[in-house]
Amino acid sequence: MEKVLVVTAEAANNLIKGEGLIRCGEESLAALSAVSLFLPRDEAEGNPHYRQLIPYVVVVDALSRIFACTRLATQSEVRLHSKVSLGVGGHINPTDGPLEPAIVRRAAWRELHEELHVSAENSGELVFCGLINDLSTPVSRDHLGCLLILKTQGQVSVREKDKMTGEFVREEVLLKNMAQLESWSSLCLLAFRELEL
Repeated sequence: MEKVLVVTAEAANNLIKGEGLIRCGEESLAALSAVSLFLPRDEAEGNPHYRQLIPYVVVVDALSRIFACTRLATQSEVRLHSKVSLGVGGHINPTDGPLEPAIVRRAAWRELHEELHVSAENSGELVFCGLINDLSTPVSRDHLGCLLILKTQGQVSVREKDKMTGEFVREEVLLKNMAQLESWSSLCLLAFRELEL
C-alpha cells in the first residue's frame, strides 16, 4: 500500500495565505514538513481534510524555453488526459527519506528521473520558487504543489513515450495555447516573467 506525504487542510490554510502561485522561500518548506505526515494514498485521495504535497518541477533550457509534456490517454490519471503540463512531479513517499524540508527536493529528483531523461552533465540545480495553492479543480484541491525550477543545459526527453510526449516550447507559444494547459501549468506560466527564467 503506497503512503503519501500530506498536511491537514487546516494546517495548509493556516500556513498559506491566498490562492494561486504563492511566492515564498525555503522557510515555507520547513513549516510544511514540520506539520506533515504519511497516510495511505487511498485515505488521502478525495479527502477534503488532507492536501497531498507534490513537488512540481518545471524544466527550462538555456534559451528560456519550457519543457512541455502532453499526457496521453494511456496515463492512469484520467482527469489529465490530453492536457499539457509544464511540470513534472508526483507524490512524496517514505522512501524519499526523513521528514525534513529536503524531502521535497529528493522526491522531485526521483520523479524527474522517473518521467524524463535529463543528461547528467549540466543537469542544473532545483530552485524552490513557491507553493501552488489551486482550489479550482478536483485534482488540484487534493494537492498542494511545491514549485521548483530546473534550469538545464542538458538534453531532456520523455522516458515513457507511451504515456506522454514532450518538447521545449517558447513561452509566447504556450501563452497562445493556455486552454490546453493543466491548471497548475497555467498558474506557473502566468508567473514565469516574474520568476525571470
